[in-house]
Amino acid sequence: MRISKSIPGGFLILVLLGILAANVLGQSPVCTYTFSAGGFSFPAAGGTASLSITPSSNTCSWSVSGISSWIAFTSAVSGTGPGVVTFQVGANSGGDLSGSFVIAGTTFIVEQQAATLQNLSFIGSMPHVAAEGGWHTSFTLVNKGTTSSTARLNTFLDSVPQSPVLITLPQQPSLGPIQGLSLDQTIAPNASFLVQESGSASVPWVVGSAQLSATTPSVDGFAIFHFDPSQQEAVVPLTLGAAGSYILAFDNTNGVATGVAVASVSTLTSSIPVIIRDDQGNQLVTDFLQLPANGHTSYVLAQQYPATANVRGTIEFDAPSGAQISALGIRYTPPGTLTTIPSLSNVGTNGGYMAYLTSAAGWQTTFVLVNTGTASASATLSFFDPTGKPLSLPLTYLQSGANTTATSLTQTLAARASLWVLTTGPSGAPLLTGSVQLTTNGNVSGYEIFRDTVTGQEAVVPIETRADSKGYILAFDNTNGTATGVAVSIASQFANEVPVVVRDDQGNLLVTGTGFVGLQANGETAFNMASTFPSTANIRGTIEFDLPPNSPAGTGISVLGIRIPQSLTLTTLPPLAK
Repeated sequence: MRISKSIPGGFLILVLLGILAANVLGQSPVCTYTFSAGGFSFPAAGGTASLSITPSSNTCSWSVSGISSWIAFTSAVSGTGPGVVTFQVGANSGGDLSGSFVIAGTTFIVEQQAATLQNLSFIGSMPHVAAEGGWHTSFTLVNKGTTSSTARLNTFLDSVPQSPVLITLPQQPSLGPIQGLSLDQTIAPNASFLVQESGSASVPWVVGSAQLSATTPSVDGFAIFHFDPSQQEAVVPLTLGAAGSYILAFDNTNGVATGVAVASVSTLTSSIPVIIRDDQGNQLVTDFLQLPANGHTSYVLAQQYPATANVRGTIEFDAPSGAQISALGIRYTPPGTLTTIPSLSNVGTNGGYMAYLTSAAGWQTTFVLVNTGTASASATLSFFDPTGKPLSLPLTYLQSGANTTATSLTQTLAARASLWVLTTGPSGAPLLTGSVQLTTNGNVSGYEIFRDTVTGQEAVVPIETRADSKGYILAFDNTNGTATGVAVSIASQFANEVPVVVRDDQGNLLVTGTGFVGLQANGETAFNMASTFPSTANIRGTIEFDLPPNSPAGTGISVLGIRIPQSLTLTTLPPLAK
């Protein structure tokens, strides 16, 4: 006999749901993992690093595997939920090392610099970098040569012990941030390479300096430090070679504050003499800076030396015997804008050029001259409009308050004295632009600062004194909404066409042969790179300006780059001499 029994439909649904729930609960969760770094870089001396692991669930487990033999873990190599693993690498006495380890299917590359690189030599230093706490520093390295070169970038922070920062490579977006303070990179001929050092915004910032070495002398570059909350940024030129002293002209008047950064390029502790003078050349302060090996210091000048409050003048740093230093000024102005001040060294008597000036229509330019010599000297600034004709400017001598309008100014400067002259005009007047030429019978040099009087943004224009250069190279970045402006001027009694070569960041030619910038005698031009050379839109690369062929003796060109991010925080880009 067959017996049948019906099951209520509602009860069946409950049974099915129960079976489904049991199956789901019996399965392991799908785990994903995030990590604090994507790789690690160590100097030849070795060091210790840590990696934070954050799973999507506290029940997710992880373990470390595939560890290269020269990597030693000093913490647990497995766990469940969030964790931190720590490892170390010893000193490297051989060539470059590249190893790895794996966590949760993700491979982490570990690289270590060689103890020595054949033909590696010191190129220069950058006396100030900043990272973490809302700051990051971007380095742009350019191989100006025709053969590949390996560049070595080392960062030295003030923190003890040295804590690694996050290094990102914008040209290699698929590579995660690398944790470290040192990096080796082979750069192709005529190519440029970008490195960014950053870190968490929730921790205190760290500062220090950087040194560049390379296997050929053709590598050059600069850095830009950037403060994320305000978008303010400023350039740090690479200090090439060695000089007996570096002089910074400072202005602590009218709410302006001057910061100073000094770095030592020495394996020994250095005692650096400091001499501070007012704008008449009178001595105010003498002191010594004590810096450890490869050490760095930075401070607000008026806080460190109260005698500099509310005055203008110069501060001189002298290199100790057998040691090398570099120095940089940082100018802070209301309403919170900043720009860097170039240091003056090895100043000759040939004068120089500035490729750009601006006045009126909401713009102003301050000219700063310093007599770095031990005897009085005469200096003349001559102003030219873009067509090469003398340009008449309204001038205010800031130290005396005297006003005049002229196409040039001539002043005798006492030994170690400085001159400060402002040109500005009515906001409703037509914009005046042009270039400047300096002639002198002494050791006089300096810079100018142009300023947007509406936003307070400023940028500095050093006087170009490298008259023996055959041309200049500007590294540009037109990505992420950033624009690059360029100014070119010529000191010549004849009209000329300046040859131009444009390359992308891999060194590939974009513009050559037909690329020229036409200039009148003593003329100047300024343009937006992407508008004049459309192939440079949305890319990085370099633009090269060469001295016109068959130029008469005494012909010189001056070049300036202007970096314009979307926030309109202006920064000038230093031209690299060929």
